[in-house]
Amino acid sequence: MSKLSGGQFAAFLLITDAFTLFCLMGNVSVITCAAFLTGILLQFGLSIPAIRYYSGGGTLKNAPKPVLWFYLLYIILWGGLLFVMLWNASEELSIPSENFGIIPEKLLIAGLIGIVCLYASSPGIRSLARAAVISAALGAVSILLVIISSFPEIHLEYLTDLSYADGFISELSRGFVLSGGLGSFVVFSDSLKGSHLRCTAGYFAGKALLYTAVILTSAAVAGGIMEITDYPVIMAAELSQPFTAQRIDSLFLIIFAIFSVFSIAVQTAAASSLISALFPSFTKFRSTAALAAMTASAFLLSGTYQYSPVYGWAAVTALAAVPVLMLINKESGRRS
Repeated sequence: MSKLSGGQFAAFLLITDAFTLFCLMGNVSVITCAAFLTGILLQFGLSIPAIRYYSGGGTLKNAPKPVLWFYLLYIILWGGLLFVMLWNASEELSIPSENFGIIPEKLLIAGLIGIVCLYASSPGIRSLARAAVISAALGAVSILLVIISSFPEIHLEYLTDLSYADGFISELSRGFVLSGGLGSFVVFSDSLKGSHLRCTAGYFAGKALLYTAVILTSAAVAGGIMEITDYPVIMAAELSQPFTAQRIDSLFLIIFAIFSVFSIAVQTAAASSLISALFPSFTKFRSTAALAAMTASAFLLSGTYQYSPVYGWAAVTALAAVPVLMLINKESGRRS
Protein backbone atom coordinates (compact mmCIF):
# COMPACT_ATOMS: atom_id res chain seq x y z
CA MET A 1 0.00 0.00 0.00
CA SER A 2 1.28 3.46 -0.86
CA LYS A 3 2.24 5.78 1.97
CA LEU A 4 -0.29 8.39 3.06
CA SER A 5 0.47 11.83 4.44
CA GLY A 6 -1.32 13.07 7.53
CA GLY A 7 -3.57 15.27 5.38
CA GLN A 8 -4.55 12.42 3.06
CA PHE A 9 -5.17 10.16 6.04
CA ALA A 10 -7.45 12.73 7.69
CA ALA A 11 -9.26 13.44 4.40
CA PHE A 12 -10.07 9.75 3.93
CA LEU A 13 -11.61 9.48 7.38
CA LEU A 14 -13.26 12.91 7.71
CA ILE A 15 -15.15 12.51 4.43
CA THR A 16 -16.79 9.39 5.83
CA ASP A 17 -17.49 11.14 9.15
CA ALA A 18 -19.09 14.08 7.33
CA PHE A 19 -21.25 11.80 5.18
CA THR A 20 -22.58 9.87 8.18
CA LEU A 21 -23.27 13.19 9.90
CA PHE A 22 -25.29 14.33 6.89
CA CYS A 23 -27.32 11.12 7.19
CA LEU A 24 -27.84 11.52 10.94
CA MET A 25 -31.41 10.65 11.91
CA GLY A 26 -33.25 11.80 15.02
CA ASN A 27 -33.03 14.85 17.25
CA VAL A 28 -29.83 16.79 17.84
CA SER A 29 -29.09 19.18 20.67
CA VAL A 30 -26.24 20.52 22.77
CA ILE A 31 -26.40 17.20 24.63
CA THR A 32 -25.77 15.45 21.31
CA CYS A 33 -22.76 17.66 20.71
CA ALA A 34 -21.38 17.11 24.22
CA ALA A 35 -21.86 13.33 23.98
CA PHE A 36 -20.28 13.11 20.54
CA LEU A 37 -17.28 15.15 21.66
CA THR A 38 -16.90 12.92 24.71
CA GLY A 39 -17.02 9.93 22.36
CA ILE A 40 -14.28 11.43 20.19
CA LEU A 41 -12.07 11.91 23.25
CA LEU A 42 -12.69 8.28 24.25
CA GLN A 43 -11.95 7.13 20.71
CA PHE A 44 -8.63 8.94 20.75
CA GLY A 45 -7.75 7.17 23.99
CA LEU A 46 -8.84 3.81 22.58
CA SER A 47 -6.68 4.37 19.50
CA ILE A 48 -3.47 4.26 21.57
CA PRO A 49 -2.95 0.48 21.10
CA ALA A 50 -3.11 0.87 17.31
CA ILE A 51 -0.71 3.84 17.47
CA ARG A 52 1.74 1.84 19.60
CA TYR A 53 1.51 -1.17 17.30
CA TYR A 54 2.32 0.75 14.12
CA SER A 55 4.81 3.12 15.73
CA GLY A 56 6.74 0.09 16.95
CA GLY A 57 7.15 -1.24 13.43
CA GLY A 58 4.06 -3.47 13.27
CA THR A 59 2.29 -3.91 9.94
CA LEU A 60 -1.14 -5.04 8.92
CA LYS A 61 0.19 -8.00 6.95
CA ASN A 62 1.96 -9.29 10.07
CA ALA A 63 -1.26 -9.26 12.10
CA PRO A 64 -2.86 -12.62 12.92
CA LYS A 65 -5.16 -13.94 10.20
CA PRO A 66 -8.25 -13.91 12.44
CA VAL A 67 -7.64 -10.20 13.05
CA LEU A 68 -7.47 -9.51 9.31
CA TRP A 69 -10.68 -11.48 8.82
CA PHE A 70 -12.35 -9.46 11.58
CA TYR A 71 -11.46 -6.17 9.93
CA LEU A 72 -12.51 -7.39 6.49
CA LEU A 73 -15.91 -8.46 7.79
CA TYR A 74 -16.26 -5.28 9.83
CA ILE A 75 -15.49 -2.99 6.89
CA ILE A 76 -17.78 -4.91 4.55
CA LEU A 77 -20.63 -4.54 7.05
CA TRP A 78 -19.84 -0.85 7.61
CA GLY A 79 -19.78 -0.27 3.85
CA GLY A 80 -23.18 -1.94 3.68
CA LEU A 81 -24.47 0.34 6.42
CA LEU A 82 -23.22 3.35 4.45
CA PHE A 83 -25.31 2.16 1.52
CA VAL A 84 -28.34 1.88 3.83
CA MET A 85 -27.76 5.44 5.08
CA LEU A 86 -27.51 6.63 1.48
CA TRP A 87 -30.73 4.88 0.47
CA ASN A 88 -32.64 6.30 3.43
CA ALA A 89 -31.31 9.85 3.03
CA SER A 90 -32.01 9.79 -0.72
CA GLU A 91 -35.72 9.64 0.07
CA GLU A 92 -35.42 12.80 2.16
CA LEU A 93 -33.46 14.56 -0.58
CA SER A 94 -36.10 13.57 -3.15
CA ILE A 95 -33.62 12.09 -5.60
CA PRO A 96 -35.87 11.13 -8.57
CA SER A 97 -35.85 7.48 -9.56
CA GLU A 98 -39.36 6.66 -10.70
CA ASN A 99 -38.46 7.02 -14.36
CA PHE A 100 -35.81 4.33 -14.47
CA GLY A 101 -38.16 1.50 -15.38
CA ILE A 102 -38.11 -1.88 -13.68
CA ILE A 103 -34.73 -1.48 -11.93
CA PRO A 104 -35.28 -1.25 -8.15
CA GLU A 105 -34.26 2.10 -6.69
CA LYS A 106 -31.80 0.67 -4.16
CA LEU A 107 -30.12 -1.51 -6.77
CA LEU A 108 -29.88 1.41 -9.17
CA ILE A 109 -28.25 3.71 -6.60
CA ALA A 110 -25.86 0.95 -5.52
CA GLY A 111 -24.93 0.21 -9.12
CA LEU A 112 -24.24 3.84 -10.04
CA ILE A 113 -22.25 4.43 -6.85
CA GLY A 114 -20.34 1.21 -7.46
CA ILE A 115 -19.34 2.19 -10.98
CA VAL A 116 -18.01 5.54 -9.80
CA CYS A 117 -16.22 3.91 -6.82
CA LEU A 118 -14.48 1.40 -9.06
CA TYR A 119 -13.44 4.17 -11.44
CA ALA A 120 -12.11 6.29 -8.56
CA SER A 121 -10.16 3.45 -6.94
CA SER A 122 -8.85 1.77 -10.10
CA PRO A 123 -5.73 4.02 -10.45
CA GLY A 124 -4.65 3.01 -6.95
CA ILE A 125 -4.68 4.32 -3.42
CA ARG A 126 -2.35 7.22 -4.21
CA SER A 127 -4.67 8.74 -6.82
CA LEU A 128 -7.68 8.20 -4.56
CA ALA A 129 -5.82 9.91 -1.70
CA ARG A 130 -5.06 12.99 -3.81
CA ALA A 131 -8.66 13.18 -4.97
CA ALA A 132 -9.86 12.78 -1.37
CA VAL A 133 -7.83 15.81 -0.25
CA ILE A 134 -9.37 17.93 -3.01
CA SER A 135 -12.87 16.68 -2.21
CA ALA A 136 -12.38 17.23 1.52
CA ALA A 137 -11.20 20.80 0.91
CA LEU A 138 -14.16 21.49 -1.37
CA GLY A 139 -16.48 19.95 1.19
CA ALA A 140 -15.02 22.04 4.02
CA VAL A 141 -15.57 25.25 2.05
CA SER A 142 -19.10 24.17 1.12
CA ILE A 143 -20.01 23.23 4.69
CA LEU A 144 -18.65 26.57 5.90
CA LEU A 145 -20.71 28.37 3.26
CA VAL A 146 -23.85 26.49 4.30
CA ILE A 147 -23.20 27.35 7.97
CA ILE A 148 -22.66 31.03 7.18
CA SER A 149 -25.79 31.12 5.03
CA SER A 150 -27.73 29.62 7.93
CA PHE A 151 -27.07 32.63 10.19
CA PRO A 152 -30.42 34.36 9.42
CA GLU A 153 -32.23 31.15 10.39
CA ILE A 154 -30.30 30.56 13.63
CA HIS A 155 -32.27 30.87 16.88
CA LEU A 156 -30.04 30.56 19.91
CA GLU A 157 -32.99 29.73 22.16
CA TYR A 158 -33.22 26.37 20.38
CA LEU A 159 -29.84 25.46 21.87
CA THR A 160 -31.22 25.78 25.41
CA ASP A 161 -34.48 23.98 24.65
CA LEU A 162 -33.82 20.37 25.64
CA SER A 163 -37.41 19.17 25.55
CA TYR A 164 -36.63 17.06 22.47
CA ALA A 165 -33.14 16.00 23.58
CA ASP A 166 -32.17 12.39 24.19
CA GLY A 167 -30.08 11.23 27.17
CA PHE A 168 -26.30 11.59 27.27
CA ILE A 169 -25.60 7.84 27.27
CA SER A 170 -27.95 7.28 24.36
CA GLU A 171 -26.25 10.03 22.38
CA LEU A 172 -22.81 8.69 23.30
CA SER A 173 -23.83 5.31 21.88
CA ARG A 174 -25.15 6.95 18.72
CA GLY A 175 -21.87 8.79 18.28
CA PHE A 176 -19.95 5.50 18.37
CA VAL A 177 -22.34 3.98 15.83
CA LEU A 178 -21.60 6.86 13.45
CA SER A 179 -17.87 6.20 13.94
CA GLY A 180 -17.85 2.94 12.00
CA GLY A 181 -15.06 4.36 9.85
CA LEU A 182 -12.68 3.53 12.71
CA GLY A 183 -12.10 0.16 11.04
CA SER A 184 -10.56 1.88 8.02
CA PHE A 185 -8.67 4.11 10.49
CA VAL A 186 -6.80 1.05 11.74
CA VAL A 187 -6.24 -0.28 8.21
CA PHE A 188 -4.90 2.98 6.76
CA SER A 189 -2.76 3.66 9.83
CA ASP A 190 -0.53 0.93 8.40
CA SER A 191 0.43 3.23 5.51
CA LEU A 192 0.94 6.46 7.46
CA LYS A 193 4.22 8.29 7.03
CA GLY A 194 5.38 10.53 9.83
CA SER A 195 4.29 10.50 13.44
CA HIS A 196 1.29 8.24 14.01
CA LEU A 197 0.41 10.09 17.20
CA ARG A 198 0.45 13.51 15.53
CA CYS A 199 -1.57 12.33 12.52
CA THR A 200 -4.11 10.59 14.76
CA ALA A 201 -4.46 13.63 17.01
CA GLY A 202 -4.93 15.83 13.95
CA TYR A 203 -7.67 13.58 12.62
CA PHE A 204 -9.63 13.48 15.88
CA ALA A 205 -9.25 17.25 16.32
CA GLY A 206 -10.69 17.77 12.83
CA LYS A 207 -13.52 15.37 13.64
CA ALA A 208 -14.33 17.27 16.84
CA LEU A 209 -14.42 20.58 14.94
CA LEU A 210 -16.64 19.09 12.22
CA TYR A 211 -19.12 17.60 14.68
CA THR A 212 -19.33 20.76 16.80
CA ALA A 213 -19.94 23.07 13.85
CA VAL A 214 -22.51 20.88 12.09
CA ILE A 215 -24.47 19.67 15.13
CA LEU A 216 -24.78 23.05 16.83
CA THR A 217 -25.76 24.76 13.57
CA SER A 218 -28.36 22.08 12.85
CA ALA A 219 -29.79 22.35 16.36
CA ALA A 220 -29.96 26.15 16.19
CA VAL A 221 -31.58 26.17 12.73
CA ALA A 222 -33.91 23.17 12.82
CA GLY A 223 -34.63 23.13 16.55
CA GLY A 224 -38.12 24.49 16.07
CA ILE A 225 -39.13 21.60 13.82
CA MET A 226 -36.87 18.94 15.31
CA GLU A 227 -39.76 16.67 16.27
CA ILE A 228 -41.16 16.54 12.74
CA THR A 229 -37.97 16.12 10.72
CA ASP A 230 -36.04 12.87 10.42
CA TYR A 231 -32.81 14.42 9.13
CA PRO A 232 -31.90 17.62 11.04
CA VAL A 233 -28.63 18.26 9.20
CA ILE A 234 -30.26 17.93 5.78
CA MET A 235 -33.18 20.09 6.93
CA ALA A 236 -30.81 22.80 8.19
CA ALA A 237 -29.14 22.86 4.77
CA GLU A 238 -32.50 23.05 3.00
CA LEU A 239 -33.52 26.05 5.13
CA SER A 240 -30.42 27.95 4.01
CA GLN A 241 -31.10 30.23 1.04
CA PRO A 242 -28.83 33.29 0.99
CA PHE A 243 -29.25 34.00 -2.71
CA THR A 244 -32.42 34.73 -4.64
CA ALA A 245 -31.29 32.99 -7.81
CA GLN A 246 -29.58 29.91 -6.36
CA ARG A 247 -30.47 27.72 -3.42
CA ILE A 248 -27.59 26.74 -1.14
CA ASP A 249 -29.14 23.30 -0.61
CA SER A 250 -28.28 22.53 -4.24
CA LEU A 251 -24.62 22.92 -3.28
CA PHE A 252 -25.25 20.66 -0.30
CA LEU A 253 -26.73 18.02 -2.59
CA ILE A 254 -23.59 18.05 -4.74
CA ILE A 255 -21.32 17.66 -1.71
CA PHE A 256 -23.59 14.94 -0.36
CA ALA A 257 -23.24 12.98 -3.61
CA ILE A 258 -19.45 13.42 -3.74
CA PHE A 259 -18.99 12.40 -0.11
CA SER A 260 -21.22 9.36 -0.50
CA VAL A 261 -19.08 8.12 -3.38
CA PHE A 262 -15.79 8.74 -1.55
CA SER A 263 -17.04 7.23 1.71
CA ILE A 264 -17.85 3.94 0.00
CA ALA A 265 -14.72 4.12 -2.18
CA VAL A 266 -12.55 4.46 0.94
CA GLN A 267 -14.15 1.37 2.48
CA THR A 268 -13.64 -0.45 -0.82
CA ALA A 269 -9.94 0.46 -0.83
CA ALA A 270 -9.55 -0.67 2.80
CA ALA A 271 -11.31 -3.98 2.11
CA SER A 272 -9.19 -4.48 -1.01
CA SER A 273 -6.01 -4.06 1.08
CA LEU A 274 -7.21 -6.67 3.55
CA ILE A 275 -8.09 -9.08 0.74
CA SER A 276 -4.58 -8.60 -0.62
CA ALA A 277 -3.09 -9.42 2.79
CA LEU A 278 -5.26 -12.51 3.18
CA PHE A 279 -5.00 -13.73 -0.40
CA PRO A 280 -1.73 -12.52 -2.00
CA SER A 281 -2.50 -14.42 -5.21
CA PHE A 282 -5.81 -12.58 -5.60
CA THR A 283 -4.46 -9.73 -7.74
CA LYS A 284 -7.44 -8.82 -9.92
CA PHE A 285 -10.97 -7.66 -9.17
CA ARG A 286 -10.31 -7.23 -5.44
CA SER A 287 -12.19 -3.92 -5.38
CA THR A 288 -15.05 -5.43 -7.38
CA ALA A 289 -15.32 -8.33 -4.93
CA ALA A 290 -15.25 -5.97 -1.93
CA LEU A 291 -17.89 -3.70 -3.43
CA ALA A 292 -20.13 -6.65 -4.29
CA ALA A 293 -19.83 -7.93 -0.72
CA MET A 294 -20.71 -4.51 0.70
CA THR A 295 -23.75 -4.25 -1.57
CA ALA A 296 -24.92 -7.68 -0.45
CA SER A 297 -24.45 -6.74 3.21
CA ALA A 298 -26.45 -3.55 2.60
CA PHE A 299 -29.50 -5.56 1.57
CA LEU A 300 -29.05 -7.75 4.68
CA LEU A 301 -28.81 -4.69 6.96
CA SER A 302 -31.53 -2.59 5.32
CA GLY A 303 -34.20 -3.89 7.67
CA THR A 304 -32.21 -3.49 10.90
CA TYR A 305 -32.22 -0.62 13.39
CA GLN A 306 -29.61 1.80 12.10
CA TYR A 307 -28.44 2.95 15.55
CA SER A 308 -28.31 -0.40 17.28
CA PRO A 309 -25.77 -0.40 20.16
CA VAL A 310 -24.29 -3.52 18.56
CA TYR A 311 -22.73 -1.30 15.87
CA GLY A 312 -21.26 0.95 18.55
CA TRP A 313 -19.65 -1.96 20.39
CA ALA A 314 -18.27 -3.22 17.08
CA ALA A 315 -16.59 0.18 16.58
CA VAL A 316 -15.06 -0.03 20.05
CA THR A 317 -13.76 -3.52 19.30
CA ALA A 318 -12.30 -2.42 15.97
CA LEU A 319 -10.55 0.53 17.55
CA ALA A 320 -9.14 -0.99 20.71
CA ALA A 321 -9.59 -4.69 21.34
CA VAL A 322 -8.19 -5.99 18.07
CA PRO A 323 -5.08 -3.72 18.09
CA VAL A 324 -4.44 -4.98 21.63
CA LEU A 325 -4.36 -8.51 20.21
CA MET A 326 -1.90 -7.28 17.58
CA LEU A 327 0.37 -5.94 20.32
CA ILE A 328 0.16 -9.19 22.27
CA ASN A 329 0.97 -11.19 19.15
CA LYS A 330 3.92 -8.90 18.36
CA GLU A 331 5.34 -9.20 21.89
CA SER A 332 4.92 -12.99 21.75
CA GLY A 333 6.84 -13.06 18.49
CA ARG A 334 9.72 -11.09 20.01
CA ARG A 335 9.99 -13.41 23.00
CA SER A 336 10.01 -16.50 20.82
